[in-house]
Amino acid sequence: MIRSSKHSLKFTNQEKLDEVKNFIKYYRVMVIKFCNTLWNEYISETPSMLGSKVCNQIVTNVNFDSRIRQCAAKQACSIIKAVTSKQNKRLFKLKELQKEGKCTKYLQRTIDLYKLTKPKLGKINVELDPRFIDIETGNSFDLFVQIDEIGNKRKIRIPVKHTFTSNKWNAEGKLKNSIRLNENFITLYYEVDKKYNTGTEIVGADQGKITCLSFSDGQVTKTNKHNYDLNKIIDVLSKRKKGSKGFRRSQSHRKNYVNWSLNQLNFSHIKQINFEKIKYLRKGKGCNRNMSHWTYTLIKNKLILLSEDKGFVFVETENKFMSQRCSQCGWTHKSNRKGKTFKCTNADCNYIADSDLNAASNHAVELFELPQMIWQQRINRSAGFFWFKDCYVVGDEHIVRHVKKE
Repeated sequence: MIRSSKHSLKFTNQEKLDEVKNFIKYYRVMVIKFCNTLWNEYISETPSMLGSKVCNQIVTNVNFDSRIRQCAAKQACSIIKAVTSKQNKRLFKLKELQKEGKCTKYLQRTIDLYKLTKPKLGKINVELDPRFIDIETGNSFDLFVQIDEIGNKRKIRIPVKHTFTSNKWNAEGKLKNSIRLNENFITLYYEVDKKYNTGTEIVGADQGKITCLSFSDGQVTKTNKHNYDLNKIIDVLSKRKKGSKGFRRSQSHRKNYVNWSLNQLNFSHIKQINFEKIKYLRKGKGCNRNMSHWTYTLIKNKLILLSEDKGFVFVETENKFMSQRCSQCGWTHKSNRKGKTFKCTNADCNYIADSDLNAASNHAVELFELPQMIWQQRINRSAGFFWFKDCYVVGDEHIVRHVKKE
């Protein structure tokens, strides 16, 4: 797996720094020109690489080497591919459905709704592969990154000092001769071997706005030493003016808290984490500004990184009715959950627990896959039903799992 560390360019003298900024400026111009060519001529089927004839047609104020032109063209191809790939998949599926004579109005509506827009490339990072990079150890600085083959036999030598992150990945892996560069930072890449955990437990995980993450084994994220939790940070963020310095500071505070709080959890005994799959939760008119700042993708992405670092398996599970199901008796009804409190309304159970911990316990179990009829008829709001591993019960009717004959 690939890991990275970001390093400041503040140790570079002003003459070299001006040269770096000048190189980045004209490299970006070249990438923008390549992207415009791809957008106008190859948008329907973007190639992985442009030919030498197309690369040499791009004119810049700096006489770049042919290799650096190819590198810029390759980066432009990857940018345009990333923008057009999802829409191209939709168009391919539309043609298949039209050939089969099936209904296409919903897919056509999605295609019409999400129009392709050309990406803004004014501040893209420069991606350079091993053809241009030579990394050496130094005396006054930990590393020197030398960029070669720019054009006219020019070279740029950048001093780099190690950080906590780079020391960690350097000890666990091998430094690669590839970099990412902008006006203020240089990013180094490391190839690290994937770890394998010796844990034996399968744990369910439920994410929330008040409690950042809850595990079925009882672990929950806590407030930091300044008595901040995710909900309090989101409240502060929602009061800031978007785009202001305070808004950006609160965004960084939110991200740092998510990373810190998940790092405090113990993963040594965990073999697999079943994580709730959330989609379109903040979509629609019912989402207020406070809720719009709950970026649950931060929690998911951090947990994926931890799965690679700690060695456990990350699995996404469906979220429907998990917060309404009693983890003790299986009774599922909307009235079971009220905010952070879960109280089972089944007269024979009356189980009371934290709603996030209860939902996490449900994610840890592989339950019967419910049919669409359950939420179409809103049975969870009216009669309610019992939901088990191999069946679900509505009234007196038992629906069991279908077993295929071998």
